[in-house]
Amino acid sequence: MNKYVLADMVTERLKREIGMVAKPFPEELKTLETVLPSGKVRTERALYQAEKLKRITISKRSLGERGSGTCVMIIADDEYDLPFTLADITFDAGTKGKLFVAFQLRPLVNDEESTRKYEDPFRKWYEAICKLPSEPLTGFAEPGEFLKANPIPILYRRIIPDDYIDEVVKFAEQFFDIFLDIYRKAEPVKDAQRRRKMDAFRSAWNKHILDDDPSGKVHMELWGRQTAELIYKYFTYL
Repeated sequence: MNKYVLADMVTERLKREIGMVAKPFPEELKTLETVLPSGKVRTERALYQAEKLKRITISKRSLGERGSGTCVMIIADDEYDLPFTLADITFDAGTKGKLFVAFQLRPLVNDEESTRKYEDPFRKWYEAICKLPSEPLTGFAEPGEFLKANPIPILYRRIIPDDYIDEVVKFAEQFFDIFLDIYRKAEPVKDAQRRRKMDAFRSAWNKHILDDDPSGKVHMELWGRQTAELIYKYFTYL
């Protein structure tokens, strides 16, 4: 079973459909390794960009006994209000035969326009994926105050039997179908007030996310704060 199926699917599709190209980043971030009691943790990262998008990150992770998989993040150019988008499929997620599956869509402005343009197109998809047999993720660290104050409107984060990998991949394909349809229609934001709201959210996100997000704490524990800050600068900050 290809445990990096999401990376392979997304990489080829985005190169073909939106002209995604590689973007340079520090050599020391391309592969990071450390050894934990659960085994060797290894992360291989690739950084890309495309029209309308500041950053596309595709990270392949091997987490020792805790599994292997891919995380994809998409961040829009500053003049676009396309949401922060994430997809993650990890195999053997803490338990053999289990998948950790996450999809999220976080608009930069919390208003009716974002709901109409970005949240509503995903509603039927979200209702359908929620019907897969699953269980809640346990042991996930409590988010900080910034994330609590800015909840994610489209968020799926579950543990699923890996017998359902074909269905999960289909849902991933549909997720990107919807996102790419939105992406193709996107225009630069001309309204000055909306731009100020976008810029304010980006600024607050970049100020708080490393210390506020449980994954940020994991990065600091694995690689140290200096490397974690560099990772976030090139891969996660808006």
